[in-house]
Formats: sequence, C-alpha cells, structure tokens
Amino acid sequence: MASPSGQTREPNPGDPGLDHLPTALIATIMTKLDVPSILSLASTCMTFRSCAAHILSFLPNFHLLDIAPSMDLLRPLLPPDNPYLRSLKVDCTRLDDSSLDFLLRPSLQELCLRNCADFSGKLLSQLGHSCKDLRFLYLSSVAEKRTIS
Repeated sequence: MASPSGQTREPNPGDPGLDHLPTALIATIMTKLDVPSILSLASTCMTFRSCAAHILSFLPNFHLLDIAPSMDLLRPLLPPDNPYLRSLKVDCTRLDDSSLDFLLRPSLQELCLRNCADFSGKLLSQLGHSCKDLRFLYLSSVAEKRTIS
C-alpha cells in the first residue's frame, strides 16, 4: 500500500483495513453516499465492489449527472429489478430512444433527463405509459437536433 510519502508499506496484520469489516456494515455506510462516490469506492477493492453491486439493486435515488454514461456503462449500474427506485437523474447525451425501456420504471416519482437531443417524441409517449406515479419531470434539449419545416 502507498503511504502519503509515496513509499510502499507492508500491510499490518494488527490493522486489517476497511475491507475486513462486515459487509452489512459497509453496505449500510455506502447507502449514505451519492452514486459517483459509491462507484469510486467500488473501484478500490473486491469487497467494496461486491457491496456496491448489492446496494445499487435497492437504492431509491440514482443521480448521475456529472458524466454522460452509455447504455453499456449504465446497464450494470442500474439493475432493472430495483422496485425501490423513486428518483432517476441522468445525463442522456450518449443515450437515445433505444434506452427508454431500460430507463423508465413504474416505481419512478421523479425523473430528470438532461441533454435528450437524440430522443424523439416516443419519449413522452412511453413516459405516460410506463411511469404512472411520476410527480416531477425535467427534460432538457428534447428533439433539439430536429428541424421544423
């Protein structure tokens, strides 16, 4: 492990580290973090990665506005079987109509989709059909690339 001075130090058997804490405790702590922080923590070790995968399946809020994920990146982060998901905020710069079935969930009450330039009118139609409990909707740049003739 690297020390602040940049030198590598040997692990201390008397100090096993955070990854030896009970996974239930780690998962409880991780639920208090925002999604980017959970992802950063998950990249540090297998124990944290496993806990992150578990808690992402029951997080009520998934807010990832700092980056524009592709569907390949979003798919493992946003499990489709999360019945507790109430709020979804995503930058859709790299998404289009093909991602609607994945993004729109019946449990959603708040939806914020930024930079929806590649979405068509199908977005609003599917929203009305899929998100019956929706209470807050924010869409930006919808059909911005379309021309009016």
